[in-house]
Amino acid sequence: MAKKTISESERLRLESERLLREQRDVLAHAGSVVRDASRELGRYASQDAYPRVAAGARRAADSSRHKIVDEVLPGIAGVIGSTLSAVDAARGIARKSGASIAPAAKAKGGVGKYVALGFGLALLVGVGYVLWENFRADDELWVEDEA
Repeated sequence: MAKKTISESERLRLESERLLREQRDVLAHAGSVVRDASRELGRYASQDAYPRVAAGARRAADSSRHKIVDEVLPGIAGVIGSTLSAVDAARGIARKSGASIAPAAKAKGGVGKYVALGFGLALLVGVGYVLWENFRADDELWVEDEA
């Protein structure tokens, strides 16, 4: 019985050594597959993915720059210009009537305070509207070219 136990343990030891060798071979092969896949992924990233992403980023940057320079800034300049014109017109009316533009010694809740608040609010609403119009989602920008 002892001899049978020893031979059984010897058989299990040999089997475990064989399995260990097979596992080492499998892991070595897996390592080489991972290295090859890593090289292929690096090639794909540098030759295929990077140029596509760079071109898309360039298009997005150019589109954003065009939107801001050609549409947003002129709109903001127009709102500021019209507000300044209105302020200049109000000053001109005040000068013609002989009123002083210098601030009074004691500030009261007069009409000028509300006019300035109205202009400021109009400016804020105008800038907000221009920004909203220019940056709202435009579905046609993201349609792929049919080629």
